[in-house]
Amino acid sequence: MINTLKIFCLSSLFLFSCEKVIEVDLNDEEEKIVIEGIVVSGEEEHLVKISKTIKIGDTGTFPFVDNAQVTLWDSEGNNQVLTYFSEGVYKTVDFLGVEGRTYTLEVNWNGNTYTAHSTIPNQVKIDSLTLEEFGFGSDKYYYPVPRRMDTPNVKNYYLFKLYQNSERVEGIYLQDDQYSDGVEILQPIFGGEFKSEDTLSIEMNCIDNNVYKYFFALAQNGGGTGGSIPANPKNNFSGNCLGYFSAQTKEVKTLIIP
Repeated sequence: MINTLKIFCLSSLFLFSCEKVIEVDLNDEEEKIVIEGIVVSGEEEHLVKISKTIKIGDTGTFPFVDNAQVTLWDSEGNNQVLTYFSEGVYKTVDFLGVEGRTYTLEVNWNGNTYTAHSTIPNQVKIDSLTLEEFGFGSDKYYYPVPRRMDTPNVKNYYLFKLYQNSERVEGIYLQDDQYSDGVEILQPIFGGEFKSEDTLSIEMNCIDNNVYKYFFALAQNGGGTGGSIPANPKNNFSGNCLGYFSAQTKEVKTLIIP
């Protein structure tokens, strides 16, 4: 479970300033399937994790689903049934993710079918990774700035993951280009407390609008980084399930803070 959640939009450093609040329902007692699937441009192995919710008040891990049929299609007519790997994880073999293609994920389980669609956006590349320094008393902290030129006349949505000395920094970090279309983006990502000599890594994913809205709602409702979804924001699946399906780009930059 996330302890601190921050979303920063390009228009402002204030939380949730560039979108209206998305209302979400709290968990209920009904057991639901949780599907978390990602297709990455340029990669051939894609993973889908499937689990089930537990009732409110119960403790322990979320049970894995190991008997689902999982199929992936792309808009060019290619398809593949995913192979079960372990701990609720299913994966493709030699199924290339391509920018601009729409992908369809179908999960059949317990007599129900769940289907989602997502399109890989054209990738916006990070030109350089720099640092913004902030001082708090005698302490100095650094925050990453993934400098990049936003694509003009195209709605761009960005999801970031931060790593401090190879450890994932908790939080959901999003940006969009509502007020920064077609210009160089110099917006810091305010997450973690990076200090001198830390190794800082940032992963930037270009995502589609539906996935952006999902993570926006998840952050407001106290969602986490990894594990099963503790709440049920509106997702891009048909059928009564939790989770999301994202076809996206991926780029990682790393530096050591002086």
